[in-house]
Amino acid sequence: MLGNFTNSPPRWTNVFPQGTPEGDEESRFFKALARHKKYEWRSLAAIRKESKLTAERIEQIIQKYHRRAPGMIVNSPTTPDNWGYWERVKNSQKKHSSLTRKDQKSRIDKADPQTMGGNAIGGNP
Repeated sequence: MLGNFTNSPPRWTNVFPQGTPEGDEESRFFKALARHKKYEWRSLAAIRKESKLTAERIEQIIQKYHRRAPGMIVNSPTTPDNWGYWERVKNSQKKHSSLTRKDQKSRIDKADPQTMGGNAIGGNP
């Protein structure tokens, strides 16, 4: 093992309530979400089909772990209906910059230096 990375979210096997009916449902959810390395993002329909949980229960589990362990379950930056487990999507997260950053860069690129308070350096004329 390379070491313990303190900035990483916990693994689902360490935080779900084992040995309870609630834990059994959450286990089925996480197994559907993180089942194989080739599946980075899973749609809610695929999770529902594989875990045999209702859409409402899946949403409850997603909300629970967003609060309990931020970053463990990740929403796809390109498709809002898709979700990923942090260990599966950590490399693809670096490929996508946030919408806020894209918007900020777009606004800066479009900005006219003449309307920004004088000359392009930032001082007054």
